[in-house]
Amino acid sequence: MNEKEKKEEALFRLSVLGSLVYGRLEHGELKAALEALSQKTWIGPNGKERVLSPRTLEAWYRSYREHGFNGLIPKTRKDKGKIKAIPPEIQELILGMKREDPGRSVPFILDALRDAGRIGKDDFSCATARRLLKLYGLSGPKRELKITNRYRFQASLCGELLQGDACHTRKLFDPASGREVKVKIFALLDDKSRRILYAKGFFHEDQEAFLEVLLEAILRGGIPSSILLDNHGSFTGADVRLACAQLGIRLVFARPYDGPSKGKIERFWRTLRRHFLDRLDWEKIQTLDDLNLRLMAWVQGVYNNRPHHGIQGRTPLSVWEEDAEEIRWAEDTSLLEKAFTASLERKVLGDSTLQFREKVYEAPPHLRRQKVVIQYSLLRPETLWIQDGDTRIFLQEVDPQANFHRSRSNGEPEKTDPPPKTGIDPTEELLKRLLHPEKDEDHEDGGEEGLVHA
Repeated sequence: MNEKEKKEEALFRLSVLGSLVYGRLEHGELKAALEALSQKTWIGPNGKERVLSPRTLEAWYRSYREHGFNGLIPKTRKDKGKIKAIPPEIQELILGMKREDPGRSVPFILDALRDAGRIGKDDFSCATARRLLKLYGLSGPKRELKITNRYRFQASLCGELLQGDACHTRKLFDPASGREVKVKIFALLDDKSRRILYAKGFFHEDQEAFLEVLLEAILRGGIPSSILLDNHGSFTGADVRLACAQLGIRLVFARPYDGPSKGKIERFWRTLRRHFLDRLDWEKIQTLDDLNLRLMAWVQGVYNNRPHHGIQGRTPLSVWEEDAEEIRWAEDTSLLEKAFTASLERKVLGDSTLQFREKVYEAPPHLRRQKVVIQYSLLRPETLWIQDGDTRIFLQEVDPQANFHRSRSNGEPEKTDPPPKTGIDPTEELLKRLLHPEKDEDHEDGGEEGLVHA
């Protein structure tokens, strides 16, 4: 009970006593008045019904007569902060087990102590053990106990920090897989202005998808100083790290399972679901392009131009425009092309082909049945190549009609001299050992000569 609640309780007690505390009572009248008050039902400060005994009412009356209003204020218990039901040595064990592994629940700890014979079945309740843990600041989920101090922050300039993440939505038909697949929407949000620089849905959640979103965000909002991301593989892969390193972008990764550390992008997902995804007419959306068209229309036409509570009711776009001169734009497109080179692994089939984005490409015959790493620039995704040292082997789409007339011969192999013969025939040697085993025994017992032969 805090100080405010204590004073409210004192006022309630004074209202119950009423005229008893102000008038003079004759001998015997106090007992009768207290009996009459005890027969009533009272509504306490918390809204709950209370029935008071004559003994309690008399204690209140005597305390008021002696100390005034302060005598009606509830006193703090002298044993507050002490758990009498649990012996001190058992308290230490409970606290120690919780500190050792914050993921242990109270029932788990008590079961372990019972199995070890340290406590009985009904010595004390789980609620009592929870009060003990709360008293020492050890109550709460494991992840909350391990999280360090959290502070509200905001970048000082637009473009100084972006927050990125992916959000899973409904399923749409994926022509590549021939089935319905959940759409994953990637987005990048500017920390200071809350502006969404770019958002797009994909059927796959990988580096390739994020790099495409990052490229479009840079073309629209310049090169950021840093990006805050989670630990998903689409953000932590080598291609993403290499691209950001070449562009001078610092990658910052949130702690695992700590979504609130990326609070702004998480808040955007809630807005996106409530004001966009939940209100879409999904019967009109048959393809991924249908969804992305509506997504960008809503982001640019509604979200970026709507007052935002987190920036004092201003719009994300208006805040962004104030720092437009501070944005670091990518003036050299060759730098972007070098940085945004994606790579992925494919297996070359027996007919020297591999598939990428629903197209079939032809690989060199010597790579048949091998796994290769193909690369392509996100600025020109139609151009693919395999990097062989310093040489790029560009891939072209398969032309089945041209291959119909294509020669299958590899040419006549060059004639070379046969390799010299060693004179060792394992089959003949085995036959000799089987037909003449005594010779092998002679060799085994023949001292130095046998050792040399062996």
